[in-house]
Amino acid sequence: MSFLKTQFVIAALVVGFTTSASAKVYLNSACTMKANSKSIEGNGSKDEKFPLASISKLVTSLWAIETLGPKYRFTTKIHLTKKADGLFDMHIEGGKDPIFGRSVGYFVLAQLAMRELNIKQIDTLTFDENFLMEWNVEEPTAIAGDTKFYPDLAAQVAHVKHELENGFITPVADNSYKYIRSMAKSVGVELPETKPNIKFNNVAFLAKQDFKEETQTASFTYRSAPLHKIIKNMNNRSNNYIADHLYWNLGDTPAFNEFLQNNLKMDNRDLQFNLGSGNNADYISKKKYDYNEGTCAAMIKVLIRLNEVLAAQGLALTDVMAVAGTDTDSTVAKYGGAMDGAMVGKTGTVDKAKTLAGTISTGNGTIYFVILMHKDSSGENGSAANAIKNRIRALFTINNGSKKINYTEFSPLPFDKGSALVLDYGPKLGLH
Repeated sequence: MSFLKTQFVIAALVVGFTTSASAKVYLNSACTMKANSKSIEGNGSKDEKFPLASISKLVTSLWAIETLGPKYRFTTKIHLTKKADGLFDMHIEGGKDPIFGRSVGYFVLAQLAMRELNIKQIDTLTFDENFLMEWNVEEPTAIAGDTKFYPDLAAQVAHVKHELENGFITPVADNSYKYIRSMAKSVGVELPETKPNIKFNNVAFLAKQDFKEETQTASFTYRSAPLHKIIKNMNNRSNNYIADHLYWNLGDTPAFNEFLQNNLKMDNRDLQFNLGSGNNADYISKKKYDYNEGTCAAMIKVLIRLNEVLAAQGLALTDVMAVAGTDTDSTVAKYGGAMDGAMVGKTGTVDKAKTLAGTISTGNGTIYFVILMHKDSSGENGSAANAIKNRIRALFTINNGSKKINYTEFSPLPFDKGSALVLDYGPKLGLH
């Protein structure tokens, strides 16, 4: 029996495979791999598929990073056409930014207010088919809820129009602007102390091909924070909206299956996906418990590949995943004891599963792990979480304890210093 397999058996004996007398919570599958060993060890179900829940976001992270690159920035162009002194039309040319909401909206409005355009009123605000907006994208309703699915362009347009009318063009909230201004300052961007006060009249859809710049048009480009920071934001709080829109923007399930085959040499026997988030897709498919599923072994391979792709760009797993007990705004913020500062992890929770995947730093080196638990309902979330934590603690115990990771917490904002609006077309206008 191999070294890691021996460890796994010992850990299983320590915590038990079933964690409740009625067997409502039990282990589906678990596996480990010591870094550089190339040997995945686990129970007899490590090659069987089970619900992954939100550790699916690690697969979505890998797909996005391999396709776009970790330093990719989503671009949104803001076109302002002067109609009279202080009066303009605005057109938003989208770039499918999956985190364009209140924070970005206020950032853009404040940046525009700093320009020497004397913008007092927008007559007509238009947007194209590549512009996405969820005003509350960084708040609980979008983070943990069902991501709005657009069956066609008309549905997407209706939703984005609603978000613009009920968020972007409404008066800027004092507390929210104060927060955005402080966050911008933390990344080296100064925003005006006085909140922007631009009035809007109308909101309408205008297809990309139908918008034309005029001689009185000034066009600016907003660039999001690098993709790896957006993904860190997504994984820290397990944001369903960001994950699902990354998945859809990259081409949805047909394109995902091609990526699976071409890049990972896997197929639906290894990973079978419906959404980027791992959320129950039954609200779209109308199939009961329509979960993403995958094998424990496949998820270990995803973690390894993600680490390798990031390392090639001078990054690490901690740049896209949360560190237990250290990233205070994350789902592993309260994972203490041996895990504190020594585990990089992504949690997952759906009706029928509780999961955890990541790495632990031990006296015997780095160990990749995946744990897939079954539970009958949300009432067993606590029991399932405790069972998972017990297994991680057992892994630390049999691997010479924990070793702190060299990591300092950072806030993965949707914008950074490179997001400041750049004038691409029109009069040479500076800042006040």
